[in-house]
Formats: sequence, structure tokens, C-alpha cells
Amino acid sequence: MSAAIEVAALHARFAGRTVLDDVSFTVPWGAVTGFIGVNGAGKTTTLRRIVGLDGRQGAPRAGIARVAGRAFEQLVDPCSVLGYCPDALGAAPGQSAAQHLEALALRARLGRDATRRALDDVGLTGATGRIRSFSLGMRRRLAIAGALLGAPRVLVLDEPFDGLDPAGRRWLSERLREHADRGGAVLLSAHALDEIEPLLDRVVCLHDGRVRFEGDTEAFLRSHAARVVLVRSLDQPRLAAALGAHGATVHARAGGAIAVRGLEALEIARVGAAVDVLVTELTPRRTTLSAAFGAAIEELR
Repeated sequence: MSAAIEVAALHARFAGRTVLDDVSFTVPWGAVTGFIGVNGAGKTTTLRRIVGLDGRQGAPRAGIARVAGRAFEQLVDPCSVLGYCPDALGAAPGQSAAQHLEALALRARLGRDATRRALDDVGLTGATGRIRSFSLGMRRRLAIAGALLGAPRVLVLDEPFDGLDPAGRRWLSERLREHADRGGAVLLSAHALDEIEPLLDRVVCLHDGRVRFEGDTEAFLRSHAARVVLVRSLDQPRLAAALGAHGATVHARAGGAIAVRGLEALEIARVGAAVDVLVTELTPRRTTLSAAFGAAIEELR
């Protein structure tokens, strides 16, 4: 069985600048894959190539992007295969939510039942008024509804959490997790990395138009972030000096604790025993996705 999404050797140049440089990765079925990178890394350009939107006319481009084994243009029923949520809604401000989705459904040869289901799915069934009066969160839900119209197996979402309130973010996380658990595939970009980390099975990290990491989220965390241990003892100054002499980096924290990088908890305990300092707390701090990403970018500079 082919991967949900396969990207191979994508290249793109805009205005004399290389935007994508041999970008290659896969998105498997049954997983949520996070597509992360700083602004300008090439994420949106890549997502648009996947969904058949090549962007600027005449821009040199090369490579392959397949969804369920086919280029988007070759899909027989594209809306049932792939749903795309762009970073901007792109709707006529004078339309209602229903009118906007009905126009999308008409182009996709879908009935009004699809519109009703999508509105209900995103919680906009009772939305009234024109899109110009919608909050940012309502606009984001409407963009997501457009992606869900054809009940697709693959979802490609560009910054789908932007503008959603906490309840909306929780709803979307649960909705995407459920989609992947049913065997579908999700590829999403987002800036709030620590918030989406529990949702992600895999990570693709893009920087300066090149893929710098592709794999399990936990592997990314282990590979790119410094380990931190929160330490308390009966003689913090002496212990801190001893740890520094063993190559650790030590920073003071509120409440009298010290944060130690460069040594594991067992090594810290041994250093304390060697200088006759009783260690009363050793708490390894779990690495965050944003910290891992920051460390990965620093390694590339």
C-alpha cells in the first residue's frame, strides 16, 4: 500500500531564491505528522505543491508529490481523498458560512448533505450573518469545514489552530486524533509546538527549504534537546561548584533549586556523594517540542 503522502525531490525558486531544495518525506496512514519550521522555511509552499497549487506562474519547479499513490491532478475523486485547510480562508466576505461551503461543494460535485455535515462537524450549524462579521476562530472553523467536505482520508492543514479558543483547540486535537486512529492521515503545520506535541506521532522539520529531520516525535525530542534535571540538596553552592567541575551547566531556579544540564540524574547523585552533599531532589524535566526545535535550529547555524 502506498503512503498517504509521498514527497520526493521537490525544488522551487521564487525571485531568484531557492525556496525548496530537494524536499523529500512521507506521511503514513494512521498517524498525525507535524510539519514544523520557522517562517519562510518553505512549509506552505510544500503543502501547496502537495494539493496541486503550484503558486506563482513561471516559477521553476521540479519533483514529485503524491497523495495515496497519485499526483493530486490524477485523483479521480480528489475531495474524497484529500482535504486542504489553507492558512487563509479566502472566502467572499459577503457570503454566509453555508453559501461558502455550498460553492465549494458544487465545484466538487457534492450535495447539500455534505455542507450540512461539515457545518455540524465544526460547530457552525447555527452560525448566522456574513463571513465579514465572523471572529478569527469562526473563520478558522469554516476553513477546516472546507477540508472536511468530502470526508477525505488525508487531511493537509496549514496552521489550523490559529485563532481557535482553548475549547476549539481541544476539539480540533480530538478530531484529528480520531481521524488518524480510524486509519486516516494528517499533515499539519503549526507554530504552537508545545501545544500540539501530545497530538503528533511524527515530525518533519524543514529549515531553509530542506528537510532536517523526519521521524517519530520522541526520537526528535531525544536527538535535539538538552536534558535538564531539577536538583535540590542540603548544600546547593557546594554541589553546584562540584557539578560545574564535572562539566555540567548549572542555573539557579526559584525556590532554591538548580537546573543542571550535561549530567544525568545518577551522575548528579554520585557527584553529590563524592563531595558529601545530601541530594534531596532529582527531577528530570521532560523536553518540550519547542525546546527541541530551538536546539535543532541552533545546530544548523
